Amino acid sequence: MIIGVSGSGKTTLLKCMVGLIDPDAGDVLFNGRNFYDLDFNAKKEIRKEIGMLFQGGALFDSQTVEENVVFPISMFTNLTIAEKKDRANFCLKRVNLENVNNLYPSELSGGMKKRVAIARAIAVQPKYLFCDEPNSGLDPLTSLVIDNLIKEITEEYNITTVVITHDMNSVMEIGDHIMFIYKGEKWWEGNRTEILKTDNKEVCDFVYATKFMRDLKTKF
Repeated sequence: MIIGVSGSGKTTLLKCMVGLIDPDAGDVLFNGRNFYDLDFNAKKEIRKEIGMLFQGGALFDSQTVEENVVFPISMFTNLTIAEKKDRANFCLKRVNLENVNNLYPSELSGGMKKRVAIARAIAVQPKYLFCDEPNSGLDPLTSLVIDNLIKEITEEYNITTVVITHDMNSVMEIGDHIMFIYKGEKWWEGNRTEILKTDNKEVCDFVYATKFMRDLKTKF
């Protein structure tokens, strides 16, 4: 989990990691492979290993649910049309969406759109899953569903998952390792227990920003 206030550099860091922005300095290593030292074909091989869940879902409005999920499969595999559809159906079933193949994004709820986006992100069986504010715009109950789904998929398929978020509920529910970004720098890192006990001022200001969390801290 990568957390921090708005404008701290979380999404920029994520875009550097997935190759959407070239960093000014430093390396991005995927299992020891420096992404920015590779040629076009080698980078494409790594991109096959990456699943991306964008903040707004980024579904193609002009394509059906099935076509959205099939899109990366067509880009990165040589499967037959029937095999692509089978894979799309499998992924949609995994995110608890069935019989929606022919619907368009405009016909889906916010939570359903996020689940379709997750299905698309795992369609090519990635080793790495990157999620940018997966709970943005969702109600608390739907957010919990998305959190649990991301955690289940991470564990079930042994994926390394990076989640950008400002939602402390998500951090405490599914965060195994937490990094706090402040003004473009790694300011703190630790686990769920440590973040509640740290005396780092900026982290405390973020974690205990609400009266509810401050009251909770006082009780414990």
